[in-house]
Amino acid sequence: MLLSPILRQLRHLPRLFIRHATSSGPLGPALRAFLASLLLWLLAFQYCKFRYWRNPHSAFFRSEGVYDLHYSANRQAQAAAYIENANTTDDGAAGELIRGGEEPVICAAFVTVKREKMNYFAQSIGSMLEGLTEEERKALHLSILFADTNPAGHPNWKDPWLRRVVDKADTYDIPDEELARIKEAEEKRNFYVKGLFDYKYTLEYCLNSNAPYIAIFEDDIVFAEGWMARVLNALADVRHTPPARSILPDASVTRPWLYLRLFYTETALMWEQTDYWYANIHLAFALSTFTGLLTLLAIRYQFPSTRPHLDPLALAVISLVTVPAFTALVFMIGKYSLQPLSGVVKMNKYGCCTQGLVFPRTQVPGLLGYFAERVHGQTDSLIEEYANRDGLDRYALAPQVVQHVGLQSSRDNIEINARSTWAFWFEVNDQKALRREHEREVGRIRWDELRGSTEG
Repeated sequence: MLLSPILRQLRHLPRLFIRHATSSGPLGPALRAFLASLLLWLLAFQYCKFRYWRNPHSAFFRSEGVYDLHYSANRQAQAAAYIENANTTDDGAAGELIRGGEEPVICAAFVTVKREKMNYFAQSIGSMLEGLTEEERKALHLSILFADTNPAGHPNWKDPWLRRVVDKADTYDIPDEELARIKEAEEKRNFYVKGLFDYKYTLEYCLNSNAPYIAIFEDDIVFAEGWMARVLNALADVRHTPPARSILPDASVTRPWLYLRLFYTETALMWEQTDYWYANIHLAFALSTFTGLLTLLAIRYQFPSTRPHLDPLALAVISLVTVPAFTALVFMIGKYSLQPLSGVVKMNKYGCCTQGLVFPRTQVPGLLGYFAERVHGQTDSLIEEYANRDGLDRYALAPQVVQHVGLQSSRDNIEINARSTWAFWFEVNDQKALRREHEREVGRIRWDELRGSTEG
């Protein structure tokens, strides 16, 4: 009963608000400014919901649909067609399938194991090779390690296509004593021992090749079309012109480098205290408010006709309400949305994980020595520890040319962690645009220079 008079008065508020906003009274300009800025802010808010929902650190992030395969599904279909063609090719005509040449630029090795549920291996290999030009394929020596002590249990071990499209596919060639140790780690699901050994084994194999670069891949990934050309050009660019962009404040410091990362996830790229305006967010709001007020005063001074609309109360509304609201919206968009990475960037921190790394061969012996010292551990963590210890830079190719599609982990990882290992914008790639880019990138590859590279 006591609330009834209050509620009756509240019903009249919208009408009073509109009456004052449309009147020429003292509140009219301020209310009109508020209504106009509110409308603009709501439109901007809706645009941000539409545009930035893929950013995992945006206020507009939506998990529904962000993990759906779009471009990856297209590549998987192309990969399946490539594998089917290789599978049905007569052995006598298998020579028609291009293989690695005598002078590869990259020795690429896959580590694959039998998975209990999903098997991504064939799609990974198919998407890697599908679309490569003859020269690109000859520049790639492709090796497969079946990292099961009983490789016959792997569903692709005896597939006809496998040895027709790769340059080497085998399992361990190690002494019986060492094999027994690895089998024990396999049975106990000790991935800190076995995973590190597998990585070391594939690095050692490629070190025996004459390729100046060594790439190690996991078996649950999808490659974008044109990946090889982009990687080769990125390697040449790193050699000649150190990347100008960095996610760290030491971008100008050039040091020897350990790897080029082909996959990273945006889940680690968020606002931090090292970001000046985020660390001093109160200063950002104060400066934006002060700048907005100065701008409005300048407009009011230069254009007298605006003075009836920009009276002191309207200036206060715009400066103290509208400008801070839009400033907040900028921070809500998220750091990666405002500063997307492009080209070759320094990524000495926040690089995850080991889906695809390319090492200059000159750096591999040192890394192997560190692995031998540690014996066991999380492979990606040990690589970062080694780089930090020896002061080695790490680079990433942006946007990513590899997507991690394995939501069922081979290492007993829970699905929520596998989902965090995701390239959130990879799925919006345009197939036709990437094909055109591939043609351009192939045209600027410096083959002689890459084959003669001994950098690191």
